[in-house]
Amino acid sequence: MNYEYSKGYQIVRFFERIALRLHYRKIVYSGTENVNENNPVIFASNHRNAVIDPLLLLNKCKKQPVFLARADIFKKPAIARVLKWLHIMPVYRMRDGAENLANNSDSFQLSGELLKKRIPMALYPEGKHNPKMSLLPVQKAISRIVLPIEEEENFELGTEIVPIGLYYTDIFGFLSDAYVTFGKPIKVSDYQKQYEENPNVTANQLRKDLEIEMRKLIVNISNDEFYNEYTYAIDWNAERLTKEKYIGKKDGFLLASQEVVRNLDNLFENDRNSFDEKIRNFRKAKEILNKHGLTTKDKVVTPSSVVPLIAQLLLLIFSFPITVFGFLNGALSILGYKKLLTLFKDNQFIPSVRAISGLFLVPIFTFIQSLIVGLIFNWWYALAYFFIMPATFYFACWWRKWMKQWVRKWKVKRFAKKFPEAWKKLTKLIQL
Repeated sequence: MNYEYSKGYQIVRFFERIALRLHYRKIVYSGTENVNENNPVIFASNHRNAVIDPLLLLNKCKKQPVFLARADIFKKPAIARVLKWLHIMPVYRMRDGAENLANNSDSFQLSGELLKKRIPMALYPEGKHNPKMSLLPVQKAISRIVLPIEEEENFELGTEIVPIGLYYTDIFGFLSDAYVTFGKPIKVSDYQKQYEENPNVTANQLRKDLEIEMRKLIVNISNDEFYNEYTYAIDWNAERLTKEKYIGKKDGFLLASQEVVRNLDNLFENDRNSFDEKIRNFRKAKEILNKHGLTTKDKVVTPSSVVPLIAQLLLLIFSFPITVFGFLNGALSILGYKKLLTLFKDNQFIPSVRAISGLFLVPIFTFIQSLIVGLIFNWWYALAYFFIMPATFYFACWWRKWMKQWVRKWKVKRFAKKFPEAWKKLTKLIQL
């Protein structure tokens, strides 16, 4: 398998872009000016969301990058063939068996040859999936790939390592937001002198430098003992900070979330008493929310007024028939999605299965159901149904989200009105 340009793969990418755009409310790309695909490029990203992570990168790449993934998913020959067709190459870890580690030399050598051909490489240097808002220690895989190949070329190949930070406002949520940040490239040629003196030290230094750059791009909660409280603080304060300090910036919510973490880290390091008080307040606030059936995602500081809530409810009621039509005609796609979910035990695959269902199941069932309509009625009806069915199904998905949001707003409104003292106390406790 040479992993070079494939027209079939390009067609799949076209539909992947559509499915991904429909899966998220908003996808924000920043720092794209740091990517020059005319040079040999290695994309190095944190890995939070299974298949979604590479899809977000594919969505912005001009070329067809080759991904390195853990070798255990290649065990079944049929799956291995599909993965290789999708430009995914196996990398072996200690958990895959020490006897298999030698196979990495072939993958790394092939990676070097692809870089020489200006085919981008992409991998997740943490070495495993991490759904939390934190960065695991970066491993040496990139150093082992790029330094030997640059040495062969007298460090004149010009390879650049582009760090990437991925952030999701709701990692499991449908129609949420995703942020993809491309950092400044690390030029491997800068390590030539050090590599000639000590290759092992250089490999470790490159690993450390990459880890530092990646940490700058993500929301990195390194204080694992208080991880939940940090996430509460983001839920309660990031949107406010976005409006106060980052208005007009497309990645404002990401920047605000990073600021929340920095502020708490600063308190933890320099004013532990104040930090402990914040943590106690956050926990008290969470208890109040739990008592009244609310969540940290609810906008408790600014309850909605009655008139907008009634107007929104009327719109939901009037559009309900369209929603029913959409869900009824999308029932087979929903059943297929539910069936696929049973194949995975880990919740990390929920967004991936949802996106894959949108990419394959919805078009397949739309085509089949349109054929049935054509056979029963006529082909003009079938053509109309072919466009109406997915559109109304997608609207129904949005309607479901809007309805959930309306219920949450109504609960917050009722809580603030029925328990004003508890509401006032809550709004003070959640302040950063």
